Amino acid sequence: MIDEQRLIELFLHLASLDAPSLEERAVADAVKAELTSLGLDVAEDDAASRIGGTTGNLLCRVPANWALQDLPDAGKPSGQEVAFRQDQAALLFSTHLDTVQPCRGKHVFLGDDRIFRSDGTTILGADDLAGVSAVLALLHELRDRKMPHRPLELLFSVAEEVHLQGISVFDTHVLKAREGYVLDTSGAPGIGVIAAPGHVHLHFEVHGRPAHAGIAPETGISAIAVAAQGIARMQLGRIDPETTANIGRIEGGGETNIVAASCKVTAECRSLDPQRLTAQVQHMVDCMELAAAGAGASVTVQTHASYHPYRVDPDQPVARRFQVACIAIGKSARLIATGGGSDLNVLSRAGLSGMVLSCGMQQVHSNAENLALDDLSDLVLLLQALVDAPF
Repeated sequence: MIDEQRLIELFLHLASLDAPSLEERAVADAVKAELTSLGLDVAEDDAASRIGGTTGNLLCRVPANWALQDLPDAGKPSGQEVAFRQDQAALLFSTHLDTVQPCRGKHVFLGDDRIFRSDGTTILGADDLAGVSAVLALLHELRDRKMPHRPLELLFSVAEEVHLQGISVFDTHVLKAREGYVLDTSGAPGIGVIAAPGHVHLHFEVHGRPAHAGIAPETGISAIAVAAQGIARMQLGRIDPETTANIGRIEGGGETNIVAASCKVTAECRSLDPQRLTAQVQHMVDCMELAAAGAGASVTVQTHASYHPYRVDPDQPVARRFQVACIAIGKSARLIATGGGSDLNVLSRAGLSGMVLSCGMQQVHSNAENLALDDLSDLVLLLQALVDAPF
């Protein structure tokens, strides 16, 4: 069993802090203080100045068998076991510090039903402070139990919720780990994401021609009408089992007596398949350009690939280790694909073999977000098992 009271206090403290994307200073300082109290060094990069935030990404390295350093030689495990742990490659655990809005002034509590909630006026912040709390609790458990362990790297990113801005400017070359786990998806522990989509953001600006809407509407070209025609041509929603597309915002025009001269449209598409992602982007661009050309208007298009898809073979060591760890704590492992992105989309691009793991959080990105204490405890046990697994 783990120290449940300490885990409760860790989560409640972190969740009580304001940590909107690009303003993670308070929670970052709390994490730094916790790691420093354990005798560990924490490095903060220059992400804040690069993305316009208050805080950089945090990286903490935990040497092999750090938890044994205060033991006398007579009390340590066998030299062979300790040497084995030292020879193992470093393992990465990654979480993010920011939370979605509304998150300012949170009032969070643990109910009699052993479920963490907010008072309903804000989100809870379990996404991703459940992962952060579990990583910090893991370190305490390793030290308390004097467990031999492999080298660890702990990465706490910022601005994850705003298209992975923090991890996108992180220097992945400093990482020694080639395998790892990002703790950042919903559901009880036991779910491992082995495939996630790439994401492209699209911005259209349609340029029409203004005219008096009552006196000479035929001399104008409504940018709003052109944008509507372009959108109507597009395949949107679920395109195929691996691809989705959506219109996020439409804005333009002014007074009703003026034919709208401009209209802006933002959209996105995602796919697990890079070729299908490229094809969907081109389809949406073609639809808007055809509508503009047909009406005598023009359109400016900007596209930005926020992140790329990844896929992990279930037979790779990172997946096998996860399955063994689940068995060790009495859980059934479930390997899935998802439609959401995470920091792993960037880390995998840099050569990390990894998976995204469920943290127990439910109904994320809503004021009904909640987290069962039993699930959070199981997450800490799972991390212990991952550290202990031989792969």
